Amino acid sequence: MKSLLTILALSFAAGIAGADPVNKCCPVTGKPIIPNCKTTYEGKEVGFCSGKCFKEFKADPKKYAGKIK
Repeated sequence: MKSLLTILALSFAAGIAGADPVNKCCPVTGKPIIPNCKTTYEGKEVGFCSGKCFKEFKADPKKYAGKIK
């Protein structure tokens, strides 16, 4: 339950009303993304498989930028 609340909070903070993510797989793990766990990076919506990956990406987005597909 805590993970779900974290994901929902992160989704809200990242802007739920944005466009669909440009990627189908998480740039951190390569796993499929989940709805509403996303952020905007360089004008594109980027999705993630978990709140943990969202946090890792936000800490160092350039490390994962090349994996956004």
